[in-house]
Amino acid sequence: MAQVQSCGVYARISRDDDGTALGVGRQLDDCRREAERRGWPITREFIDNDVSASSGRFRPEYEALMSAIRAGAIDALVVWDVDRLTRTPAELESFIDLADRHTVALASVGGDVDLSTPQGRLTARIKGSVARHEVEQQSRRLKRKFQANAAQGQPHGVVPFGYRREKITDDQGRPIGNRDVIIPEEAAIIHEWYRRVLSGETLRSIAKDAKARGIRTRQGNPWPGVSIGRALRRPTYLGLRTHKGEVVGPGNWEPIIDRDTFDRVTAILTDPNRRPTRGPEPRYLGSGIYLCGRCGTGLRPIVQAKDSPNYRAPTYGCPGCNRLTRKLEAVDEVVNAVMIARLSRPDVALDLSTDPSALRDAMDARDAIAARMDTAADEYAEGTITARQLARITDRLKGELETAERRVAQLQPVQILDGMTGEGAEAAWWAASLEKRRAVLREVATVTILPTGPGIKFAPEQVRIDWNTPDA
Repeated sequence: MAQVQSCGVYARISRDDDGTALGVGRQLDDCRREAERRGWPITREFIDNDVSASSGRFRPEYEALMSAIRAGAIDALVVWDVDRLTRTPAELESFIDLADRHTVALASVGGDVDLSTPQGRLTARIKGSVARHEVEQQSRRLKRKFQANAAQGQPHGVVPFGYRREKITDDQGRPIGNRDVIIPEEAAIIHEWYRRVLSGETLRSIAKDAKARGIRTRQGNPWPGVSIGRALRRPTYLGLRTHKGEVVGPGNWEPIIDRDTFDRVTAILTDPNRRPTRGPEPRYLGSGIYLCGRCGTGLRPIVQAKDSPNYRAPTYGCPGCNRLTRKLEAVDEVVNAVMIARLSRPDVALDLSTDPSALRDAMDARDAIAARMDTAADEYAEGTITARQLARITDRLKGELETAERRVAQLQPVQILDGMTGEGAEAAWWAASLEKRRAVLREVATVTILPTGPGIKFAPEQVRIDWNTPDA
C-alpha cells in the first residue's frame, strides 16, 4: 500500500453518564500515539460520544467518516478496537466493502486489522461477531434487570414531573436501587391540572396557562396540551409501577393523586366523544356552537378591521346558506344572561341530572354529615363536649364527608358544572375562561338563531335555547 497521506481517527463510547467524555478521551490518546508510531499524519478526528453502535441510533460522526472515505479525504483510519467502529455484522460488511473500494488502511490499538487481506477481514468479522454476541448478552441481562426492578417497584426511565429520583443504599453505602420522591411544588401543579380537567377546562387552555407561568417539562420545553393529557393518564401518579405499558404492581414511591380522581380524569380524557381542540383558539362564545335556524350549520364570526372603509360591527354569520347574520355582541349578551340565570337556580344540578333522585339522596347525605360536624362544633363552644371529643368526632366525620362529596361529584350531570351552579354562578361564569364557558354551553344547551323577515331588528326572542336534559 502507498504511503498514508491523510489519516482519520474514530472514537466512540456508548454511555457517558457523567458527561465528562473521559472514555472517548482515553481512546483518542491511544489512537493518536498509534498513528504517530506508524507515521500516519492525522487530518481529522471523528468522535461519537454517548452513542451506541448497536441501538440503531444515528451516529453523525460515523456518517461523516464514511463520507470522508467516499470522497477520498482519508486513506487510513485508526480505531481503539473494531467494536468501537461497529457492533453489527451488517454494518461491518458495509464498511469492509467501502474500505476495500477506496483502499483504506485500518489499524487498531489492540493490533493490526488489514482489510485488504482475507485474514484481516476474517479477524475483523470474528471481532464483530464477538461484539454482537456481547451486545445480545448485555441486552438479555438488562431486560432481566428491568423486569426485576419492575417487580420490586423501582422507578425506571425519565423521572416524571412531580418527582425527583434518589439512590437507595445499603447499610454500607452501596447503591442498591432508586426511588422517586415527591417535589411538593410540582405535585401541587399536578393536583391543579387534575382539578381543571374535572372542571371541564381543555388541555389546550391548561397548556397555555402553564406556558405563561413558565412551567416546563423535564427537558425544559413548554408543556403541549397532548403531553399534559398523557401525563395525567400515567399510573405513576397513583404510585403504580408499569412495565411495557402494563401495571405490574405498586411502586416504591408515594402517589400524588387518589384513585377516584385519577379514574374520573382518565374517563374524561379517553371519552371517544371528547372534542379535540385543534385549530386556532376561538375568540367568541358562539363560534361554531350557535346554530343557523335555516340550515343547522354552526355560525362563524365575521369581524372586519376597524379602519375598514365599510366597517360593520362583528356579526355571527352562517357559512352554510349565507342567509343569516346577527350582531355578535347582542346575541352573546342574551346567551350570557340566560346561562347565568339558569345556572344560578339552586336546583339546577337536579334539573340537569339523569338520576335526580339518587343525586338528591347523595346531597342530603352530604349535608347531614356537614350538619353533624357543625353541631359538634357548637357543642364544644357551649362546653358540652371537650376538645378531645370534638377532635374524635371531626376525624371520624371528615372521612364520611369526603366519601359523600365524591358520591355527589360522581352523580353530577356533567363534571364541568362543578363550582358553576347555585348562588355564586354569575361570579363563576365571568371568572371562567372563554373555553370553559363554551364547554359549559355546549354541554347543557343547544342555541339556535332563528331566521326573520327582512328589515326586522334583533330581539332576544330570535335566540332559542334548548336545554340538553332528559326533561327538556
